[in-house]
Amino acid sequence: MEFSSLTIVSVIVIILMVRFSLRQRYPNPTKQLMVLLVLSLLAIVCMAWERYTTGFGLPWWIYYPVPLLLTLLFPIFWFRMKRSEALTYFLLTILAAPVSHILYSLLGWKEFMPFIQVPSLLEMLPKV
Repeated sequence: MEFSSLTIVSVIVIILMVRFSLRQRYPNPTKQLMVLLVLSLLAIVCMAWERYTTGFGLPWWIYYPVPLLLTLLFPIFWFRMKRSEALTYFLLTILAAPVSHILYSLLGWKEFMPFIQVPSLLEMLPKV
């Protein structure tokens, strides 16, 4: 359940970031569907990579950079973003990564948070 939820959230976030970055393009519904399919596949591949490489006990510096670089670079090249679109997407991606990891940790989903230990909301509640 947790992995499915993380994957769905990741798909939604990457679609929103790319759609915002490409907001001047793709009014055609067929092209919008292509954007959704490509980004959904990208998010699923990245989440599966992180899931299985962390399951093998690999250190974060092996499992973390691959999906980060894929998420950062693949849409820029696949959609042939202009400089302004790429910059917008780059900044959104850099901001979204720590925010999403902190939110996941607050919900108690900590396996994808390799750098900083953030207590979950349940852990922050006073013990009775």
